[in-house]
Amino acid sequence: MNSTTHAVFGVAALAGSFLLAGEAPPPYAYPAAVIAAWLPDVDNPRSRLGNGLSPMKSPALNTLTRPVSWALKTLSFTLYRTVGHRTMTHSLLGVALFVVLISPVISLSLDLFVALVIGYVSHLIADALNKRGVLLLWPLRRSFRLLPGGGIRSGGIAEFVVAFVVAAAAGYGIYILHLKVPGVSGVL
Repeated sequence: MNSTTHAVFGVAALAGSFLLAGEAPPPYAYPAAVIAAWLPDVDNPRSRLGNGLSPMKSPALNTLTRPVSWALKTLSFTLYRTVGHRTMTHSLLGVALFVVLISPVISLSLDLFVALVIGYVSHLIADALNKRGVLLLWPLRRSFRLLPGGGIRSGGIAEFVVAFVVAAAAGYGIYILHLKVPGVSGVL
């Protein structure tokens, strides 16, 4: 799946989870979920984060983001060369490592921690819709898919349709969580 689809899945999963919890996430949780939804693909040097951060127009911002960009590129290259794409970062082991790495965030904001975990897991769910599936039990080589018969081809019209439907659901969820007029009943 492409980075836009993963971003949409991250936002939709966050909105859906908070709808189930009956409360609205803070606004900063949405971009956190998007970044976390891109993170499993850091094992691909051509991915949104694996390719580093885009250069900024401001020289000051470039100075600040250059070390992060370099670190992302180095991590991406190292993961790609050692374990490959869609292996460790797309597995339950990858989720567990991610949770351990971000666990200090809980003391800052439980909502932020939840948004990051939800975003990361949404990536695996989206890729499980793909023809290749995900190796949830990596290093075992058994692929897990949510759709029978091959799944959705990355970059195809089916991915666009799925992303559009998920975006519409996310938009409705965000409306219910943040914009709904008090006292007006909605359909859930």
